[in-house]
Amino acid sequence: MKKIEIISALLGDVAIPLVGFLFWDWGFYFIALFFLFDLLFRTLFLKKRVSSLPDFSLRNKFLFKGFLYPFIEFVLIHCIVVVSFSSLSIGDAFIDFLTYEDLGIQQGVVLIPLLLLNEIMKIRNEKKMGVPASVRAQLLLNNQKVQLYRIVFWVILYLLVLFLTIDESILITAFFIVLTVQPFVVFRNMN
Repeated sequence: MKKIEIISALLGDVAIPLVGFLFWDWGFYFIALFFLFDLLFRTLFLKKRVSSLPDFSLRNKFLFKGFLYPFIEFVLIHCIVVVSFSSLSIGDAFIDFLTYEDLGIQQGVVLIPLLLLNEIMKIRNEKKMGVPASVRAQLLLNNQKVQLYRIVFWVILYLLVLFLTIDESILITAFFIVLTVQPFVVFRNMN
């Protein structure tokens, strides 16, 4: 299961943004928006995931952090974008992200339902495969630790862009490194 989960996470978290970067001219903010939409859907389904774990201790504390950490990430990533790309209009870029067309289809019409379906399928597959509650709880806790690590990374990156001019390609590379490493941290020590 561990290898399948890592490959699945890499395909979902890294492959789509990488394809966007290589073939659809996604910049840092487009990649960040994809990440943030994915994070939004994970957060929206967090309560459902936790409610399926009857003996999950510190449920309320976990849920509070589960909603707080994504909010902090959202703010930090947007701070990085505002400082790094001062000429970028966030509202216009957001609309451009949702309305960007490839093969005549706006990506918002494809990506948003795809991310929603992804979360529904993850929950369904965990139940279908009979993943024990203890393993699901550990995965949720590991995900929350990774979120904290990402927050530290975003703070460091924000401080760097405040004082240094960092090329967009370096920001994108750093983003991909974080996205690539995180599944290995989440699924570390899992059977």
